[in-house]
Amino acid sequence: MKRLLVVDDDSFVREMLRDLLEEKGYEVVEAEDGPTALAAVSERVPDLVILDIMMPGLSGIDVLKQLRKKYSANDLPVILLTAKSDDDTTWQGWTSGVSVFLPKPFDNDHLFDWVRRLVQEGSTDPSASASGNSDLGGEGQISELGALDND
Repeated sequence: MKRLLVVDDDSFVREMLRDLLEEKGYEVVEAEDGPTALAAVSERVPDLVILDIMMPGLSGIDVLKQLRKKYSANDLPVILLTAKSDDDTTWQGWTSGVSVFLPKPFDNDHLFDWVRRLVQEGSTDPSASASGNSDLGGEGQISELGALDND
């Protein structure tokens, strides 16, 4: 069973992602902040990290930079999730070594597709979608995340 680390300071988001991903057969470990995430990776390297950008203490970008000091994108793929999808934030994510950038709210099918690709096929080719998400609407959308406008 593939092991995923979900990192978000919002327990509602963590629990929702855990439930969705466990339904798809993944083992999910949760971390509520950057230091906890780094400790979890040091203890046992997951197959994939799903990481929120806006967190207290260490931001998701800071966590990503720390991870990239030890692990390549092929060794440890990272999906960044955020409600902030401005050009500067997106640029910081790409230049820090993100595998996929998904703005909130996102479509469940897009998330599942990227998770499957990254953990089963090891594909980190961003050319499949410039932002990692070409359609934010549609069925399966996590509509509750749309209300999170301060993240």
